Amino acid sequence: MISPLTAYIDMEFAGIRGNRQGMQIPIEIGVVLHDPVSDNVAFAGRAFSHDVEVELWKNVTDDVGKRVDGHRRVFNLSSPGGSLPDDRKFRLDVAGTCHAREAIRNVHADIRAFMQALNRKNVDTLVFFARRREIETFQRARVNTVGFVIRDLQSEIRHEYSLKEDVSLDRVSLVIGFSLRADTITSTHFRYAIPEKYRYIIKPHKAIGDAARMLLVSQEFRLHGRGFEEGVREHLRHYEARKTPLQDFETA
Repeated sequence: MISPLTAYIDMEFAGIRGNRQGMQIPIEIGVVLHDPVSDNVAFAGRAFSHDVEVELWKNVTDDVGKRVDGHRRVFNLSSPGGSLPDDRKFRLDVAGTCHAREAIRNVHADIRAFMQALNRKNVDTLVFFARRREIETFQRARVNTVGFVIRDLQSEIRHEYSLKEDVSLDRVSLVIGFSLRADTITSTHFRYAIPEKYRYIIKPHKAIGDAARMLLVSQEFRLHGRGFEEGVREHLRHYEARKTPLQDFETA
């Protein structure tokens, strides 16, 4: 009998151009399927391609995972490798808003089809990191999650260690020593091979790359909890120390 699989799921989102981030659209979904018994993994993902202009923000972080800058790129979702002029004064008109809503509905249909195919893989657990946006998207896309165990890894870590605030995926990836090589993803205690077809897209802040980071975080948290907790608390000390000089300056 085949053991049930755990699906680590991440989505990346962008804002509809000219809407002041009021309308969000999923631009890709990534999944890592993990067999907890055999420790085998499989990868799946899809980038959504529809004729709609979006703006994507990417955070720049320092060596402790603290946001220090951000970059904004405007492009058409049907041609994600290109870029459009960044006109901050542009606003969607009524026709543009209707067109954007249609694109969002089409992406939701894509997500529904993707998840229906995933349902045939004997998955019994869905794992997210800060699950709110993904779960809301599933609801809008009419993806049925009844019968699945739903986990939020970020909330589990905060609850387990009684932390004052959530810790981002970037930061816990530092804790576990996440490393991306040509053909493997690694952490302190785990290593998984990357299939050749996914090697160019498994990277942080890509959906399938973040799903891979979630798998490694979960494995360290679940199977090496004492060392993981020590790493989290040490990281928090460094993170708070990095914040102190700025806070002192602002208070003075």
